Amino acid sequence: MQAESRIAIESDADVVTARQRARELAGDLELSSTDQTLLATAISEVARNITHYATRGEVTLRVVHDGNGRSGIEVVASDNGPGIADIERALQDGYTTGGGLGLG
Repeated sequence: MQAESRIAIESDADVVTARQRARELAGDLELSSTDQTLLATAISEVARNITHYATRGEVTLRVVHDGNGRSGIEVVASDNGPGIADIERALQDGYTTGGGLGLG
């Protein structure tokens, strides 16, 4: 099993690729279907934010182990977009600048 994958994000097709790769890694780790769905949803959100706000970026998926026999997947989304002006406010439920539900 490959421990790390980097997926360039520039289009909706790349969002799908990142989501599929995460599901593959999660399947290899035998994560539940619920956890796989949650992971795919989170990746969809951050990757779509890249395409919408920054145009291009990258999602890195890394298999991690906690030393107690548990494994998971670390997701790092990075870009060179404009950033978030007020991070504290952005972390509050219901806050949105993009017209969504503010639950991301």
